[in-house]
Amino acid sequence: MKFRKSMLASMVAAGVALTLGTAGTASASSYYSVPGGQVKFTSKGEILKVWDTKAGKTGLYVSVYDLSAKNPTMDWCNVKGKGKSKTCDMKFKNGHKLEINVFSYTKLNDHSTRKLVAGWKDKA
Repeated sequence: MKFRKSMLASMVAAGVALTLGTAGTASASSYYSVPGGQVKFTSKGEILKVWDTKAGKTGLYVSVYDLSAKNPTMDWCNVKGKGKSKTCDMKFKNGHKLEINVFSYTKLNDHSTRKLVAGWKDKA
């Protein structure tokens, strides 16, 4: 009986350790489903990938602000057309705090057509 209890405790501990180990590596990439599409930000290399999953005249515009820089910097990525995706290579310093905002839009150059659909903070 003692053997079974210790074996069960060992398996539970191994499962917890495995879960914690995978959670640590998953934090390197943030994946979000947003209205009209999907966004994945990978902090190693600062790679942003945006997918448009909605049919119609709207696209997705993602802005990324470096909140830690003395002179705040910004980069962006956009995609329009159901089933299309775009990968953008962004250059931010490691460890900097980033603010990521996702907008839907109908005309990229007309700011009045942009609607904020999601936003979060991440690290480079």
